[in-house]
Amino acid sequence: MTNLTYSDSPFFSNWSQTYFTNLTLDQHIANNNWLMNTLSMLKDDGVLYVPVLDKNFNRLGEEVYV
Repeated sequence: MTNLTYSDSPFFSNWSQTYFTNLTLDQHIANNNWLMNTLSMLKDDGVLYVPVLDKNFNRLGEEVYV
């Protein structure tokens, strides 16, 4: 098992900008911080469901299909 950090993931740093349009920079920063904090609580095989997007994400912020 390889433990990657969030900085290793290309999906984390622009996650909010990828999935949300028309937000301020502060809102994107808040969304990206929320994602990082929330994903850090997942187990390695955990999945985060984001209802407003109706999408699932793995620990690295990558969209997954379950």
